[in-house]
Amino acid sequence: MAINSVSLVGFVGQDPEVRYLDSGKVVANFTLAVNKRTRDDPPDWFNLEIWGKQAEFVANYVKK
Repeated sequence: MAINSVSLVGFVGQDPEVRYLDSGKVVANFTLAVNKRTRDDPPDWFNLEIWGKQAEFVANYVKK
């Protein structure tokens, strides 16, 4: 089974919204702006949803 991996480097658009579900799972949502090669083009925006331990990391360390 193959797993796809994507690495995005950019700027956080807003502080992450962190939710704790009744099941005990953690979810973090935030936006990320990734610049294009030329400065004249607007950045690409990504809506990210992170689960589990990565969401806890995002909640503690990712700030606008």
